[in-house]
Amino acid sequence: MSATRRPIGAVPRPKPKAARASWFSQPRWPSVTLSPSWRRRLAVAASVLLVAGSIVGSAMVWREWQQQTPIRVVNITGELHQVERKSLQAALERQVRGTFFTVDLAALQRTAKRYPWVAQVSVTRQWPDAVNVRIREKQALARWQGNGLVSEHGAVFRPRSATGVDALPLLSGPRAQSHFVLQRYQAMAAVLARVGLRINSLTLTERMSWELTLNDGVTVLVDSQDSLAKLARFTVLYERQLAGEMMSIARVDLRYRNGVAIGWRQAG
Repeated sequence: MSATRRPIGAVPRPKPKAARASWFSQPRWPSVTLSPSWRRRLAVAASVLLVAGSIVGSAMVWREWQQQTPIRVVNITGELHQVERKSLQAALERQVRGTFFTVDLAALQRTAKRYPWVAQVSVTRQWPDAVNVRIREKQALARWQGNGLVSEHGAVFRPRSATGVDALPLLSGPRAQSHFVLQRYQAMAAVLARVGLRINSLTLTERMSWELTLNDGVTVLVDSQDSLAKLARFTVLYERQLAGEMMSIARVDLRYRNGVAIGWRQAG
């Protein structure tokens, strides 16, 4: 077995030790050089983020301020002739609650519609602390039996008070037929107006016939069949023979196919 010979007096050279990775050593990142176009893009992105943050912050402050600002003013607009403005104003002010964002517009609309004369209500917000309530009143075209009125749509309503309605014609009949009665009144009135006659009252009877009282006090009876044609025939007779006799006539019955029955007032 051979042994490695070493010269006498020679000192062995130590083996190099492997370098230990230091725990605190930091990795060296490769340097990156951005082109001018990318630098511009990054600058624009940073500006956008800055502006967006400012907008969001301002919006949050603005919203917080708005939530602390209650509704203080209720404006009522529209031509009001029958609605009591002071009463409506007080009712709306009692109902209004909340801020510009939280005020219940539907509740205000319901409050206004409780007034019989109110036909339509529009409620809108007005910056920063007001609401606008626009009212359209119903138009009464006729009186309805008792203390009712008939609107332009033929609906019967009963307000607590009404002014300037005494001269309106008086309509009567089943309440469910109010729209039909109004339509027939308008059609009959147009026929009689050709000879200067007006309808003071119109009644739809249980037998579905019509009873009219004219402006000179004469009662006219006509059935539902061909009622307008029979009234037109009556106007011809009126112009030819009856115009000068109306003060002596109590009733005209048009419920005949080819004739007319006249009831005369009794003398004295």
